[in-house]
Amino acid sequence: MAFRAGTTTAIYLANASNALQNLSGFADNFSWPQSVAQLETSTFGTAAKTFIIGLTDGDSVSMSGPYDVLIHTQLMAMKAAQSAGTVGFGLLFGPGGSVASQARSAGSVFVASYSVSTAVGGRVEYSASLQITGAVANGTF
Repeated sequence: MAFRAGTTTAIYLANASNALQNLSGFADNFSWPQSVAQLETSTFGTAAKTFIIGLTDGDSVSMSGPYDVLIHTQLMAMKAAQSAGTVGFGLLFGPGGSVASQARSAGSVFVASYSVSTAVGGRVEYSASLQITGAVANGTF
């Protein structure tokens, strides 16, 4: 079994011009859940629940890390482009890095939320939530 350090993770997010930018150096926490809706089909008179598969994807991706004016500027420009009608921005994620044969997920996202926090005894940090829109493509680099 091969283990990988999280330090090899690759995160690429399209900017307001929809050109992918490597944001790996701007995040220290990233989470991309991939869910499948479970639709209950149980009927009266049954003793056990039954389900069918529903819609997939549509999850929220979360990322956070140390504040940097570059990530702040990119997310704010994306937010402005959304308001002007942009239909989504590309997101590419490689938990094992962006090298051949490593897993990757790709999709289209909107900026759902962004916040900056600071404390006297700590670093300035940002956090962002990106809403997936449409299908997610899973494969390898």
